[in-house]
Amino acid sequence: MRALASNVAGALLILALLLAAPAAHLALVMHRGMALAGVLIAIQAVLVTWIALATIAGRVVRIGACGVVFVCVVSLARFAGGGPVVAAAVPHAMAYVALLTLFATSLQPGRDAIITVLARRSRGRLSAEVVRYTRRVTWAWCWFFVAQLVGSLTLLLFAPLYVWSLFINLCNLPLIGVMICAEYVYRQWRHAARPPERLIDMFRIVRQVRTVPAGEDR
Repeated sequence: MRALASNVAGALLILALLLAAPAAHLALVMHRGMALAGVLIAIQAVLVTWIALATIAGRVVRIGACGVVFVCVVSLARFAGGGPVVAAAVPHAMAYVALLTLFATSLQPGRDAIITVLARRSRGRLSAEVVRYTRRVTWAWCWFFVAQLVGSLTLLLFAPLYVWSLFINLCNLPLIGVMICAEYVYRQWRHAARPPERLIDMFRIVRQVRTVPAGEDR
């Protein structure tokens, strides 16, 4: 029963995380519901903070950090010129900076790249060739995160606000999906994994990212 309640709570949190960004963009386009969009964006920022601190901070620290983030984002949504739409930059930037840090630190000498760790959890012992490949994939994801951050900043500075909002609030998850699918197709074409993996397995592995401590060793 406890496990079921935990799973339901987790599903609701993920649902809120997914709905907050589209709600902010919809509020911008329709010029309605801006206050609600601001609260949803603040909740999204809190969820990102909670997940980002899962492996490096205790419960009390995580709750305190989430409270600070919530107040800051709500204040930004209330008083900043762009309102909740500008506040939407906070969870987007936080998520990608956290992911970039996690992936990049795992590439330090003497550590397994995070994709190597995930592949080992999925497939067991890995050959030297697979280890090299998973390290290169980790580099590819780092560049993807950098591209997301640079693209967001560039659009915020030089494009209309609704274009920037479209990029960070609606194109975000589809671009991640494209990246996962592209890597899967390339690996099946170039490396012919044995045993063959299904695409859905790749998405299940990605879900494990938040459970991998930064710099997990061999």
